Amino acid sequence: MKLLIIGYSTRYLVCAGKRAGYTVYSMDHFGDTDLLRCVDKYACFDEIADNDELLDTLDRLDWDFDAIILGTGFEYADLEREGYRVLNNPPDIARSTGNKKSFAGKMGSLGFPHPLIYDIDDDFEYPVMVKPVCGVGGIENRLAYSREEISGCGDDLLIQEYIEGIPASVSVIATHEDAVAIAVNEQLIGTRWLSAQRFAYSGNVTPFRSEYDCEMREIAVQVVKRLGLVGSNGVDFLITDRGPVAIEVNARFQGTLDTVEHVSGISVFDAHVKAFSGELPEIDPDNESGTGFAGKAIVFADHDIVIDETISKRLAREPIWDIPEVGCTIHAGDPVTTVFCTGHTREQVLDGLKAAAWRIRRSV
Repeated sequence: MKLLIIGYSTRYLVCAGKRAGYTVYSMDHFGDTDLLRCVDKYACFDEIADNDELLDTLDRLDWDFDAIILGTGFEYADLEREGYRVLNNPPDIARSTGNKKSFAGKMGSLGFPHPLIYDIDDDFEYPVMVKPVCGVGGIENRLAYSREEISGCGDDLLIQEYIEGIPASVSVIATHEDAVAIAVNEQLIGTRWLSAQRFAYSGNVTPFRSEYDCEMREIAVQVVKRLGLVGSNGVDFLITDRGPVAIEVNARFQGTLDTVEHVSGISVFDAHVKAFSGELPEIDPDNESGTGFAGKAIVFADHDIVIDETISKRLAREPIWDIPEVGCTIHAGDPVTTVFCTGHTREQVLDGLKAAAWRIRRSV
């Protein structure tokens, strides 16, 4: 089966697709070295402004493929109306799920715990979380401690109850009829040794052990089924003193794909494709206990960097993915590369990630 993957960064999807035995083509923005080693056909784009421009680009490429998978940045593209087979949630469902304000309303109607959403004139306690109504990665999220700090909030920004807790997520595979949770993950959010951004998604460790594993799995499966999602989807949680609170749903492939595949032994990519034909993977609930831990950490740039031959050789010594090409410029606040580490314990994995991240920072 020939699949075209479109996204701003597609390495993790392309390489997962190749591991699963598919012929994989890709259009993406970065052209990482390890992506180019995996992909069967590749096209790089600088910017694609809208759906019409994307369709024009596909027409110019004139590639022969069986279906399209849309990655981050293209989840809402409407390609099926032009006759393409798309293995994603329908654009209207993806857009509604990705809208944090409408998602909060759905969670309330379904009876699942979710942070309160405020109007700017409401009477609420500070601090509050201010975040884009639509957006991923958490880079633009911030805390507001006064009325002055939320005075600019409009239709594009959300004022949300601030809840403290441990960030986690549940990876779910769903068909049109059923769904199954395949992993619980610890999220690295605003990790100081990776990013200066307080709420930026910086990686994850799989599996995550807590007394709320079963509850989070059950909530995630119910949320995904009731929203009518298909394929690989993820539900983000905060584990609080009162238990798990669902924060948002990622109606697409998640950044946890690499660690989940390593620990579970399940090809998340293959399971995603087969889910559109009504097939769910068989899950052994005891499987995770014997497979150790896996973690990924995204190293962000503190300042502008140009990847020269010396830096590239230093990076080549590290256990990394998303390898930048020689000559590319990485701006402050953007990802440099992704570290991957495995181990027998969570602590061993985190120590390995942290040590590699510090070596990379010194290298650049």
